[in-house]
Amino acid sequence: MTRERKKALLRSLIDKVVLRRVAAERIGIRIVWRGGEISALEIEVAVSTHRALARGAEMEARLLALARQGVDDATIAAQLTREGYRSARRGRVSADTVRHVRHQHRVLRDWRRAHPRHVPGRLTMAELARRLKVPRDWLERRVRDGTIAVARDAADGRFLFPDTDATLARFEALKAGLVDHLDDLPSPDR
Repeated sequence: MTRERKKALLRSLIDKVVLRRVAAERIGIRIVWRGGEISALEIEVAVSTHRALARGAEMEARLLALARQGVDDATIAAQLTREGYRSARRGRVSADTVRHVRHQHRVLRDWRRAHPRHVPGRLTMAELARRLKVPRDWLERRVRDGTIAVARDAADGRFLFPDTDATLARFEALKAGLVDHLDDLPSPDR
């Protein structure tokens, strides 16, 4: 049977379909058949956030309690699913939902900096951008297009700039448009 014929057959058998929102995440469906018989069922639907779920706040509290005990995200997701909780858009709790909720509440896992914040005698991209009062992207674009000629640091692979008044003066000149490129940046020892 073609799709159109199947639809036509259903239209001849069904008198009406009634949808009713039972809860934020559940819809009740009632099918009234031509002979007067009624079929009813409920389905779970996607919602915008886990907080819109009937047990959303309860799930969040349980999730955070497990996370603070050091349980990993995948295990928390599996445990919450077994306990009958679900994500906003799925019938189960995903590890991504767990991670998202943890981050919202600043329950961080094995947090440490990949690089030290400050290297003595050097400026990182972020530090230089703050000193020059420019967005970090302003510097990154100029490094990419060769306007600022700098090599990555051999020790940690970041772009590091000498933390000297001369370096800052040269960057200020670039920012003001007085020079069109920077190369041969002095080392921090100069």
